[in-house]
Amino acid sequence: MQLGKISLYASLFLVGSSAFSEDYINVQVLHYNENDSRVSVLAPSVEINKELGTDYTLNVNVVADSVSGASPTYYDTTSGASAYSRGTQNDPTKIKKGNVSFEEQRTAVGANLTTRLSNRDEVQTRINMSAEHDFYSAEVSGSYLHYLDGSKNQSITLGGSYQNNQILVKTDASSGASEKMSNNVINLQAGFSQVLNSTSVANIGVFYSKESGYLSSPYHNIVRNGNTIEAELKPDAKTGYGVKLGYQKALSDTISSQFSYKYYSDDWDIKSHTLDSLFYYELNSKTTLGGGIRYYTQSKANFYAEDFTTQKFASSDERVSSFNALTYKASVDYKISDKLSYNFGANLYDQSTGLQATYFTTGIRYKF
Repeated sequence: MQLGKISLYASLFLVGSSAFSEDYINVQVLHYNENDSRVSVLAPSVEINKELGTDYTLNVNVVADSVSGASPTYYDTTSGASAYSRGTQNDPTKIKKGNVSFEEQRTAVGANLTTRLSNRDEVQTRINMSAEHDFYSAEVSGSYLHYLDGSKNQSITLGGSYQNNQILVKTDASSGASEKMSNNVINLQAGFSQVLNSTSVANIGVFYSKESGYLSSPYHNIVRNGNTIEAELKPDAKTGYGVKLGYQKALSDTISSQFSYKYYSDDWDIKSHTLDSLFYYELNSKTTLGGGIRYYTQSKANFYAEDFTTQKFASSDERVSSFNALTYKASVDYKISDKLSYNFGANLYDQSTGLQATYFTTGIRYKF
């Protein structure tokens, strides 16, 4: 079902502030649910971070996703709710856009090695792999963090990643015949970070991405001339770019904040804006509360519609439609002891297309 590319692109968008290193084990469980009984995800994960002397840090993580639910697409009601009822003219009254059931399991593993050079610049190298029954992904990435001054008040970061994805596309619903397709993703990014004063840091970054190969979803259908169901067809290449701005500020001894803005544009005519805010309040020496709001809006792709005639590229996938969304976030982190802490997070996602989702995370972090 292609539960998602294990993109390191987001996590590699570094802005020049190195995280404090320590030895720990982090066990988390994510539970995600969409409205209308669409998608439900249960995803336990384990992360281990280990200092290897003063110059190296190794981080390893494993995630196992279990996904069930239904994905919205067009299908012929006379042949049942199948994404593969395609290719023949139908009675228009028998064509419906509804949810087609699926179940999927995914296992993803990743390893990141941070190397600190003699001048304390940092090099990160990472590999990620993910596998489902019809989707396999492998990615390598790296970044270089360079401090521009001895006090580490200024830094630049350069990074990039390469990802290869293999997709098993069913070509015949009755026989189960499939064809292996592939796509490749290249990401490049650069960032600059500046400590403004003792309580605030600002950063800016630019990024570029290039995707090529099979970029369609094998599960999404379109309708042509009001009576024929076909598989969607997206272009076999996409180039995107954008900029991200960030600002972190300690408002008091107990309150801190983070703000960011991201602009994205690509040659599918999708343009998006993301505004994100987070606040943290140290209630006492053991408890930290968090909260924030994220706003996202995008324009539709130039090949998106609900009905088509002769257009070559065509998709009715809501993910390339025009929409906006709000995410409301809350969290609590409780320090049980100097070595053990507990965390809980709750998020509510509300999209203008009618999609709503809630997702919760809970976990234990142990320092050793």
